[in-house]
Amino acid sequence: MTQDDSSTDQGSLDRFRSDRRERAASGLMAVACLLLLAGAGLLVLMLIKLAIPTLFADSEFLAYGRLRPAAMLMLVYGFGGTLTQAMSYYLTPRLVGARMPYERAALLGGIGYAGLVALGVLVVLFRGPSGPELAEFPPLIEWPVAALLLLPAFMVSSMVRRRTEPGAFVSVLYLMGAVWWYPALHITGSIPGLVGVGPFLQTGLVAGGMLWLAFPAAALGGAYYVVVKESDRPLFSGPLARAGFWTLAGTALLATPTRFLGGPAPDWTETVAAAAAMGLVIAALAVLTNLGQTLSGDWETARRNLVIRYLMVGATAYTVVTVLTGLSGFRSVAAVVGLTTWHEGLMIGSALVAVPTLGIAFIFHAFPRITGRDLAGQETAGRGLRLLTWGGGITAAAFLIAGLVSGITWNWASASGSRLNAGAGFSETFAEMGLMFTVGALASVVALVGIALMVWTAMGTYVSGTARPVEMLVPVEPRDDE
Repeated sequence: MTQDDSSTDQGSLDRFRSDRRERAASGLMAVACLLLLAGAGLLVLMLIKLAIPTLFADSEFLAYGRLRPAAMLMLVYGFGGTLTQAMSYYLTPRLVGARMPYERAALLGGIGYAGLVALGVLVVLFRGPSGPELAEFPPLIEWPVAALLLLPAFMVSSMVRRRTEPGAFVSVLYLMGAVWWYPALHITGSIPGLVGVGPFLQTGLVAGGMLWLAFPAAALGGAYYVVVKESDRPLFSGPLARAGFWTLAGTALLATPTRFLGGPAPDWTETVAAAAAMGLVIAALAVLTNLGQTLSGDWETARRNLVIRYLMVGATAYTVVTVLTGLSGFRSVAAVVGLTTWHEGLMIGSALVAVPTLGIAFIFHAFPRITGRDLAGQETAGRGLRLLTWGGGITAAAFLIAGLVSGITWNWASASGSRLNAGAGFSETFAEMGLMFTVGALASVVALVGIALMVWTAMGTYVSGTARPVEMLVPVEPRDDE
């Protein structure tokens, strides 16, 4: 199957019939929705705590230093990791024409993984983080998590090796990347005993790699699949899609020190990071261009399609956040926004808006096809999209503005000599951002309501959606055990 085919998986579907549902994919999609809601709730608590530091002062497990890692672990590992598995188990058989092996093991492994992540988040809340950013799980949990992360990697690789479809749709590249990047980065973050600049580079590599490489990868691959299926139009450019993937894969990790320009890392890492950051921008623009051009000429139909609306909001948010991340790699920009809340705003834009919206777009496309019911409450889902777009967008913008203001203030203070960027002077500048923190906290509550409506729609599909044909994948050819 080629990139430019008008249907990404018709050849595979023609050779498949079924009498049972894809339990691994559907079950893990439902679990991912619940973990997204939990992660967003923790993120909202974190932002409220930042705006009102005295709140929950007597509750150690609700301290900001515990809420932030807990929220990010739940979103990146819980929602992102589980959804990556669900996408892989749904898409790979359709795109390569190979039967899904050991489906029950895949489902149990995914549920076990989600349970371990939830347990790890509770440990972080009650006992504190145990490692670098996005590697804060305690040792007794981090290695079982690594083992369960390898399960989908081997399953997807096995299906790709047994492929019957010629060529490869670009979604397969993104899925293969995601299922291997997750365990590789997780294991890297679990390496103990680093000294010198080792912990600094480890933190940047794991945090940046998870947030800008592993976390969005499957969502972007799903976006390419969904836009073709929902619009019934061929993808605008296969070569552009592949170029975007390889650019992201080749530059995302090199760009990770961008966040810490001016820190203790060797000077050459800053030069490499600044150059590689442009690769992130190119990869994001390739995605948005491909999706937009695929829909070009039929925007009215696309506007009426709920899934495509989700898709385009997510792709736009991802592009905006990634472009701003790339601009942060310029030394002149980093001199202003480096080590400020600017990077918190980018993190919120990615983890709260861009990737969840792309992920929910995929769930709303795939869930009805494997549950046998049309999406329930499309008006509710549309309202949820509006609330998340405005609430999450304002939240991210508030932290971006706060970072820009504080950076300009610190630079102005140094140039004029009117204030020292330390001690009381630092505190005074930080206090000036309080309004933005309050705005961000209030807006995040709106975003949380939007996510709750999305999850309600997805879960309600099981019981209130209108019955429809189910898309099933069981191969006609004899099985190995027959």
